[in-house]
Amino acid sequence: MLMGLGDFLALAKTSEEKDKIRENFLRLLEFRNREIDLSDMPEKTDSSKFKRLKPYLDKIRNQNKMSN
Repeated sequence: MLMGLGDFLALAKTSEEKDKIRENFLRLLEFRNREIDLSDMPEKTDSSKFKRLKPYLDKIRNQNKMSN
């Protein structure tokens, strides 16, 4: 299970700890976003082979309902 900012802030005991957690969390997000470079990714222009997702999601939901 992934923890979000709110989960970490709930663990802080003082406002200083909350500020430090928030600062570090934002720095981590900045670092992650900076590392993603999509400039060399080819553009997808032919959508003729795309499939609709909804029928598959409906099938999965129905299977889950039947197993519960």
